[in-house]
Amino acid sequence: MTIKERFEAMKRSGADVPRPLELLGELDEKAAMAHLDAKAGAFAEGVVPPKYKALAAVSAAIALMKLARKNGASRAEIMEVIAVAKFAKSATVLSSSAQAMEWLSTQAE
Repeated sequence: MTIKERFEAMKRSGADVPRPLELLGELDEKAAMAHLDAKAGAFAEGVVPPKYKALAAVSAAIALMKLARKNGASRAEIMEVIAVAKFAKSATVLSSSAQAMEWLSTQAE
């Protein structure tokens, strides 16, 4: 499946395709696919409910993982939340690079 096909499938399912992700797909299809794969992995069904994964993505509480363990969080829960936090951070980098990718998309190779 190409990145364009994947974006179309996302749109058909009702998901938005953020402009920075579209730009990344135009400039580096492999990186865009890896980003989407990372998101799918981070938010896949597991021991942590989706609600908590979303909350983890919004918060930057990765530094509090020791406290979570001290308060009874399991290794599996912590590792899943780390995957979500990793995705959230990469999504921030992707979004903040939109202006640069806009410019690059107008430049000849």
